[in-house]
Amino acid sequence: MHKESPTMLSNPGSAFRLFAAALAGLAATTAVSAGEITSNLQIEAGQTFELGGGQRGGFTVTGRNTGPVAIVVLAKGAAAAAVVKGRVEPGASVDAAFGPGEQALLRNTSDARMARLKLRITGDTSALGMTYSANP
Repeated sequence: MHKESPTMLSNPGSAFRLFAAALAGLAATTAVSAGEITSNLQIEAGQTFELGGGQRGGFTVTGRNTGPVAIVVLAKGAAAAAVVKGRVEPGASVDAAFGPGEQALLRNTSDARMARLKLRITGDTSALGMTYSANP
């Protein structure tokens, strides 16, 4: 005689708990991917701060240049050359949006002085890489 094993579907209470757990897991994943980062960023003379690249969603960088030198903001796609989005003079504000997979480049225009910015980064922040490179 063949005996059937019980399944989750034969127990409605268990099926509901499994569905609720899956829904809670999905909500937690969504909450993590849509976050906020605040930073008092310093960029050494002759350096570029690189943020993101390859992430699934877009993100926005807002804030103020609190330092003594201008910053150039660029956007770089996966296989494209960097495109200038703007220049942020000392005391001025930045508000730049970057799409899925795009990288934000914040370039210190000085070869002698450190740049400083107070930033807020929102959107898909869960997998944003951050590094520095020498200016080209």
